[in-house]
Amino acid sequence: MRDALQAVGFEGDDMSPRVLRNTFCRRQLLAGVSRLDVAALLGLASLHTCDRIAATIDAQL
Repeated sequence: MRDALQAVGFEGDDMSPRVLRNTFCRRQLLAGVSRLDVAALLGLASLHTCDRIAATIDAQL
């Protein structure tokens, strides 16, 4: 995971699969995909992760 993230120029303390999941989630939400659809794509049992990430997007806007 670390090698893959470094290969695309990612710099950060956390280089876990969670980074990829959250990045995918954020990009899908920014593209206008519904939270329900994103949660389904990620195989999430609830909308909690999507809601948490959506809140950070709303705060930045």
